[in-house]
Amino acid sequence: MFAADVSVVGGALALVVGAALCGFGGYLGRRGLVELREQTVEQGLAAEGLQEALSERTAERDQLQRALASTGDLVIALDRDARIRYLNPAAALTLRSGDREPIGAPLLEAVEDPDLYDAVRLAIEEGTPAVLVVLRAERRFRTVVAPVSSIAESGPWSVVLAMHDLSDLYEAEIARRDFFINASHELRTPLASISAAAETLEAVSKPADSERFRAIIQSEAERMSQLVEEMLALARLESGLTEPAMEVVGMESLLVDAVDSIRPQAEREGLSLSYSGLDGGTETLIMADPELVERAVLNLLHNAVKFTDEGGAIEVLCEFGDAADPAPMVWIRVRDTGIGIEPAEQSRIFQRFYRVDRARQSGGGTGLGLAVVRHIAEVHGGAVSLESAPGRGSTFGFSVPLAQHA
Repeated sequence: MFAADVSVVGGALALVVGAALCGFGGYLGRRGLVELREQTVEQGLAAEGLQEALSERTAERDQLQRALASTGDLVIALDRDARIRYLNPAAALTLRSGDREPIGAPLLEAVEDPDLYDAVRLAIEEGTPAVLVVLRAERRFRTVVAPVSSIAESGPWSVVLAMHDLSDLYEAEIARRDFFINASHELRTPLASISAAAETLEAVSKPADSERFRAIIQSEAERMSQLVEEMLALARLESGLTEPAMEVVGMESLLVDAVDSIRPQAEREGLSLSYSGLDGGTETLIMADPELVERAVLNLLHNAVKFTDEGGAIEVLCEFGDAADPAPMVWIRVRDTGIGIEPAEQSRIFQRFYRVDRARQSGGGTGLGLAVVRHIAEVHGGAVSLESAPGRGSTFGFSVPLAQHA
């Protein structure tokens, strides 16, 4: 009986314990599911955050790539061995030589500048930045050498180069310096003549001598005034302070007036002067500043008179530009039978104060006339031209736009 009771009690206890365990197990199962669900949500949020951060980094990288691609400066990244690892498009265009790929090449092969190489080595080994001017293919680059820490804190340095082309500024500075040197010289010459004539005038007593020295003073004063006027005109054109007063102009009428104004001077020098307009018999209309165009024509005519000997001929002629030009132009040319120009000098003929024959300086002129012509052509969207040979004369020209296409 007792054994049976124990068996019944034991069975009941087993059922109770089993039920309890089953209930606890269900609790544990439910709790595990909740925790798993929470972990899944957290991982999902973390993944979303990671994706968002990755998208932001990608956008930043793309923005940086666009900035590097759009800049005209050269950007070059180097590794610890001073080998090129990155080039932006401007740098790739400048440094690529033939079929040779600059990526992976030593910097010294792409830019043969020992000073730059020394600066890069210091940046790599000591983390020392530098700024220097680098010469390459007749161009000047202001170069910043910037050391950049590697990912490993104790690792070596890598370097980024930023190279800005200063060539145009350098050439402008050289031109400005030469301008002041030449201007000082050109002004000093008439001033010296005026001073000498004035001193001599004090000592002479004959009226004829006095008149001669007064004429010298007057001539040199006019020459100096002309020089100052040309300098101011050129300065205004170069600086953009002179905006051309564009209007529809009858080209033939303008050229006839210019030719007629210079004709007395040409006749005094024993020169024939003619004008040949465009075929058709109608007035050709151009879109131009009439005062500037007339000034350019007169400068070319004065130049032709000065460099053509007695018995020579000067002709003003016009012709239409190339049909392939973006905007139809008309060329105004002045042809002479003068002394001509050596080929080596022709590329410099439109520079300020450049003269092909200093011996003819006494014949007047400022050395600025052709430079003024070039700038007048440029403000009209045109160009200048020269055809010449020593002893066979010269043909100078400039172009302006036709009115109907301006």
